Amino acid sequence: MINLSNLAAQLNDLGIINKTFMDMSKTEILLLVSAVFSSPGEDVPPEGWQPPIIDTSGCIVISHNAHPKYRWWTHDGQSILETLIELNAPWEVAKRYLDSRGTNSMTEDDYMHKLIPF
Repeated sequence: MINLSNLAAQLNDLGIINKTFMDMSKTEILLLVSAVFSSPGEDVPPEGWQPPIIDTSGCIVISHNAHPKYRWWTHDGQSILETLIELNAPWEVAKRYLDSRGTNSMTEDDYMHKLIPF
């Protein structure tokens, strides 16, 4: 999330808040992009989003300061399969999580193809 009031203040300070994109110079566009990326919302932890990990026992650990996309149990979260693939989880870990959801018809070959899609 972007803190819109912070972004508006930055754009105002840069003198580009009322300009259309087409009327901006290359320098102003770069300033705009920089302002957007430097205006995280209050929801972003001060240390930034922390990625989930797979611990030594093969459990996915999603910390309180992980990006909300990793919360597969919410309507905005990506699927557990997407998270497993992103983490390059070994088949044994993936199978355990997929089996526990009662919907695993995926084979190890299918899973490996998703990890390495060629």
